[in-house]
Amino acid sequence: MPDYDVIIVGAGISGAIMALELARKHKRVLVLDAGPADPNSRKEFQDRLLRSVIKLPESPYPPYEDDPGQQNAPRASSHMLFNWPGYKSPYAKSQIPAFNASSHMTVSPASEIPFLSTYERVVGGTTWHWLGTSLRLLPSDFKMQSAYRRGVDWPIGYDDLVDDYGKAEHEIGVSADVAEQAYLGLTFPDGYSYPMPRIAPTYSDNQLGAWMQGLQLSWLNNQMPRMTNTPQARNSVYHDGRRACVGNTSCIPMCPIQAKYDATITLQKAVNTGYVTVQPKSVVTRLNVDGATHRVTSVDVTRYDNIGGGPYTYETLTATVFVVAAHAIETPRLLLNSKSAATPKGVANSRGQVGLNLMDHIVHLDWGLSDRPVYPNRGPRSSGGIESLRDGPFRKDFAAFRVDVGNEGWGWADGDPNTITNDFIEGTNASGANPSKARLYGDALVQRLNYYLTRMVRFCYLVEQLPDPVNRVALSCTETDGMGIPRPEIIYCVDQYTLDGFASASKATNAIFEKCGITKFTVLRQATEDNPHKGDGYPTVVDASGAPWNVYGAGHIAGTYCMGTDPTKSVVNDRLQSHDHSNLFLLGSGVFPTIATGNPTLTIAALTYRASRELLKQF
Repeated sequence: MPDYDVIIVGAGISGAIMALELARKHKRVLVLDAGPADPNSRKEFQDRLLRSVIKLPESPYPPYEDDPGQQNAPRASSHMLFNWPGYKSPYAKSQIPAFNASSHMTVSPASEIPFLSTYERVVGGTTWHWLGTSLRLLPSDFKMQSAYRRGVDWPIGYDDLVDDYGKAEHEIGVSADVAEQAYLGLTFPDGYSYPMPRIAPTYSDNQLGAWMQGLQLSWLNNQMPRMTNTPQARNSVYHDGRRACVGNTSCIPMCPIQAKYDATITLQKAVNTGYVTVQPKSVVTRLNVDGATHRVTSVDVTRYDNIGGGPYTYETLTATVFVVAAHAIETPRLLLNSKSAATPKGVANSRGQVGLNLMDHIVHLDWGLSDRPVYPNRGPRSSGGIESLRDGPFRKDFAAFRVDVGNEGWGWADGDPNTITNDFIEGTNASGANPSKARLYGDALVQRLNYYLTRMVRFCYLVEQLPDPVNRVALSCTETDGMGIPRPEIIYCVDQYTLDGFASASKATNAIFEKCGITKFTVLRQATEDNPHKGDGYPTVVDASGAPWNVYGAGHIAGTYCMGTDPTKSVVNDRLQSHDHSNLFLLGSGVFPTIATGNPTLTIAALTYRASRELLKQF
């Protein structure tokens, strides 16, 4: 008899939802996670965040040092911590060895830029540091090839997921209004309502929405930018035993009161059933396959107590069905590392498709100063955005985007309030707000900062990227982690379709800012021959006109084990079941055939409900 009915690798949102669904059917489930559990009800994580000078998404979470060669479950650290001197720069290749020594995700010399997004290896996964944005994909997002002759079509459509979207919204706890979300083809069942009313828009959202009314963008088929309240996995009222949002504005990297959903909530529900065990600090090193039946039979697990080094405990665990829910980098890493006589290319990889088509929403940031106060930093980090530009006939020619309208001033864009404060104290002009290089103190300093900090506006454009087999995750031939497992090696480039989307995004900023009375302060950070380190930490891409752009990651890692009907071009079917192994299911945004135009988490959850029904047919 197997040790368990189902073994799940990964304790993020998809692993947690799958565990709860199986427990409701009385299946014995073991959830294994490479990272540690929350040590003491988020206090240690919160304390670490408060002490961090640079509050990156991964700042609160272990391991706290970047020493991936010695750590048992090293984290993916932001490229912003490393030197990377620019797009196709002659200096870039010389930086790669030093970059790779400190980066869990290593960079191939074939890359144009480092991969820009991160993820967490901790129980609860990346929902610890997500913003909580819970958008449904648009109907056209599933049919890019049919509609626009770009990318590929998904093997399912919006109607196939509509009920599962509802389940996901109610498990996660999404605050939104149906009438406001019925745009660009989105539909809802009769009588459907979100579990909670929408969170009230901020003062900034209301002002910007009013100021941009009537504006038409000609190159986007005369579509009109319109502020829309963002569906958020954040309590607007007391719900599911948790408090309502009180506007801490620290949603990334964590909500201190757990008003924002994270996967530990669902995971605890699963554990409470008595059918689910969660085992942290347990690195699955290999999936084992029976060569005759092609079924997965067991997993090899290495357990550890300390972040670095031993002692180790080794075990091989059996189950009837196996689920890998370790996200779009670690899942292919595990599959590719599971080579054997039965699986010479790795598990689920008989056609060599595992690891291919790595995608992200590549981010363009624009920021400016309004001629009237908008009072940011009151409420969630973001509560509204411009969704009306996510689709249109222009997608035949260049990438679409959604616009996340920030509520943290120039915090992400320029490191404020630190940058501008230092400018006016030290007489510098890094922010561009102090061209005279004035040095202020006392009341004059306070008044100047109050003027700027109350007028800051930040737009984040999440630009879609097409699937490309050149962009991939492989195993490093030279770098390993503390257990001797090859670290992931990334080849990552940017296609012209996306670059043209960047140019479109910049034009949108110029038009919207002019209509709203906002002066643009966007600064390009780029290496030059005279100063090869000027752009350190800010990778740059160049569009067809020669215009350079700094680029960032949205944290929306997708592709690498895509779903499809053709086993020669995909890794799983439309129910997330491996083409090669009938008792293996792969969850997460790695199954996305295209990145689409919405943040991926809600779709990850909806697809997990779809997969759970197929998985239960195994018994």
